[in-house]
Amino acid sequence: MRKFIIIILALFALVGIWSEVNANETGQKILKIREGTFAKVMTRDEFSTLTADIGDEVTFINTQDMYVYETNAIPENTIFYGEIEDVREPVEGKDGALKISIYKMITPDKKVYRLSGHIYSENDNYIGGKNTQSIYYHKVPHYNQGLKPMLKVAPLNVYEMGKHTVVKPGAELFVIFEKDIILK
Repeated sequence: MRKFIIIILALFALVGIWSEVNANETGQKILKIREGTFAKVMTRDEFSTLTADIGDEVTFINTQDMYVYETNAIPENTIFYGEIEDVREPVEGKDGALKISIYKMITPDKKVYRLSGHIYSENDNYIGGKNTQSIYYHKVPHYNQGLKPMLKVAPLNVYEMGKHTVVKPGAELFVIFEKDIILK
């Protein structure tokens, strides 16, 4: 029974490897990059919440080779094209924020691949959008057992006005792929 299970697991492993990298009829390798994969990119343009509009095109350049097994799947200097999907203006309490979707990449040998992805950020894929500092504080007595009461400073719900988010050329960001990509 143990040998049977080992043989079945080995077959599943071979099928998994075969589905990742295999050769088509012409002898070219077909590579699959899975969804959820990150690629490190660098901005080529400056953009900000002050000047950006929804639909503006932005470009990024891949800073390092990306390998699938031993094959260079996404070479260095691959250009990623994206567009600004959403712009949030700065408000009281929050800085401005941008959301950028990635729709195309062109490799240095001029191969064009359509893809679905976003510039990754911990803030629901929005670049910027940090909370601002409180402007006003008030004193609140704090009682400790066996000690004299002391005054603590607590923030009120009045915050500074947010600032525009500016992304300079050369800023390092990450693209996260949202769908599998098949490279030929």
